[in-house]
Amino acid sequence: MSQANAGNRFRFALTVALFSAMSVPALAQLSEDTAKQAAQELRLLVTEGTGVIGDLQPVINAGKAPKEQVTPDALVSQFKARYQKAAGAALDTKAAGVIGDARRAYVQAFTSVVTRFQGNLTKGGQDAFVPAFFRAQVLKDFNQLMRGKIQGYATNRDSELINGDWAVQKVMKGSPLAADVQGLMAGGSLDPVVKRTGNTVMGYYPMKLAPACVACHAQNGLKQTEGGFGGALVAEIPVK
Repeated sequence: MSQANAGNRFRFALTVALFSAMSVPALAQLSEDTAKQAAQELRLLVTEGTGVIGDLQPVINAGKAPKEQVTPDALVSQFKARYQKAAGAALDTKAAGVIGDARRAYVQAFTSVVTRFQGNLTKGGQDAFVPAFFRAQVLKDFNQLMRGKIQGYATNRDSELINGDWAVQKVMKGSPLAADVQGLMAGGSLDPVVKRTGNTVMGYYPMKLAPACVACHAQNGLKQTEGGFGGALVAEIPVK
């Protein structure tokens, strides 16, 4: 084999190895305390991000959302304002570590979703773009961007699902936390649970039903009570 051919083969092998390494999910080796902080951060991001669409739900349902109010830039600004009010500090997307990664990924996912669904937002109509659908779309994009460092799920009990795609067995398929989440949801407690299970930290955050949610779900034949259990947001984070 010539020296040139050997060199070419070496460069090819190195390129394949680097590409393969980039394709493998970058699982973060976080400490338990850092993972718990990251779980709380995800809860804050998702809660305030979803709240933006919740605030706009009356005008979206009525087909009267002003176009300038639902542009991606306007919605991201509303999200940042809500985040700052809830956190007591501005959203720092340049932060280091997994917290910064989560913030950047969430803003990117949020922006992507509201851009893709601009037609639904501007045209509107009953159930044209509901908070639960928005949350599920953002989490799907967020999970892909985080590549295993953090995974977020929004799910509910089978008897209270409007969309079967949001069932635990579907959104958490393959997750080591799926059984724990089903057990916690069965009781309907509104208390959050943050704990370590094996090599994973779980952040389990029950969601309370707002009046607008109850009224909207009733149109789909689901009888619920304001302030009652309305599903859960789950954070799954691998740790050392």
